Amino acid sequence: MQAVGIIAEWHPFHNGHAYQIKKAKEQAKADIVVGVMSGNYVQRGEPSMISKWDRAAVALDNGCDLVIELPFWYATQPADYFAKGGVNALAALGCRAISFGVEDDYFVNYEQLAKWMVNHPGEVVAADEAVSHMENLSFAEQRIAAIQHLQKTYPTLAALNIRFQENANTLLAFAYAKVNAELPTPLNMIPIKRIGDNHRLAVVKEEHLLENDQVYTSGSAIRHYLLTKDLKEQENIHTLNKMVPSLMAESLRKANDENRLVSWSDLFPYLRYRLLTGSADELSNIYQMVGGMEHRMIEAIKQVDSFADFVNQVKNRNWSANRIQRTALMVALNIHKKDMQTVLSPGHKQPLMLLGATAKGRAYLKTIKGSLNDTECSWQLVSRVDQASEKNWPMWLKVDRMYEILKPQIGNQNFNHPPIFTK
Repeated sequence: MQAVGIIAEWHPFHNGHAYQIKKAKEQAKADIVVGVMSGNYVQRGEPSMISKWDRAAVALDNGCDLVIELPFWYATQPADYFAKGGVNALAALGCRAISFGVEDDYFVNYEQLAKWMVNHPGEVVAADEAVSHMENLSFAEQRIAAIQHLQKTYPTLAALNIRFQENANTLLAFAYAKVNAELPTPLNMIPIKRIGDNHRLAVVKEEHLLENDQVYTSGSAIRHYLLTKDLKEQENIHTLNKMVPSLMAESLRKANDENRLVSWSDLFPYLRYRLLTGSADELSNIYQMVGGMEHRMIEAIKQVDSFADFVNQVKNRNWSANRIQRTALMVALNIHKKDMQTVLSPGHKQPLMLLGATAKGRAYLKTIKGSLNDTECSWQLVSRVDQASEKNWPMWLKVDRMYEILKPQIGNQNFNHPPIFTK
């Protein structure tokens, strides 16, 4: 059985995701689709709006055959680490191809650049050093500047059509390409051209809603809609049905009715407590805390009443809003640098938590269990969480318990929670 893999958040699962799954399976000529999905916290540094189980169920209902949880310590990282976890997980799961969304029609150029950079590490380091003196650049902007320097320096790269600005999907896909190029047997890369609104769109376009029965818009715009509209009103429910598949709309409405929609507003009191009671020295040990960010955070938390205002107070040219959110998440969850070093170390066995599978997905799992059980494999399939899981990966269980505290009505996220099996 041939499998194509997708690295996803599905936060929430929308029409564009269903389109990607369909196109990925077609273009890869695959028998099944494997989704490696962020759990209850996502890459931008926020809790998932609805639980990993709800999102996995919708993915299975919309063409995905196997849904595996991407470990927290990869899911909440910048692009390079996020890609490293996701691509290596797909490789461990036996995928022969990886599919992803892009804004550009010419992704082969990015693949060529990725392969060149993997094969010329010394030149890449030199380019990073050449742009390190540039002031008022975020980490991502510095990386783009280094790539532009490489293109100006090496004729073989000059002709490549590379354009990262305003292309967030392509930038992440490029991170996948670099990790993929390092694999002993690289996966076949299947880019899917993004349709509909830009990934960064923050608010749903009203004209699209009026003109179309099915709308392809951004996850950010849908989340904004969910947090600002009354989902008990029929008109808003009708609009939601245009943006997401029916089961996702049903799950979101039910979560809203039962007060199970999670956002940073639920986590913000814990962030405030940690910043007001911890010393600057203590906070400096939190993962991703650098350059005196702890002092800026301590001062900001005394002046604001919302998480959005907090991010605006702390961010600057060097620290983007996403960077601040990720670091704030680590503060709220009390994740220390030394703990992250442990779970990200090369010798640390990584969990592949089975969230759900169709009958075809379960049949596929049987074909790859042998390789996953190999002592040389750095990944381990987990179908049921038990005491051994807590001993091996305490951070994973800790952060999910915190998610349960945010909305107790969500229920247990790990122990005694079986995988979702469908036909």
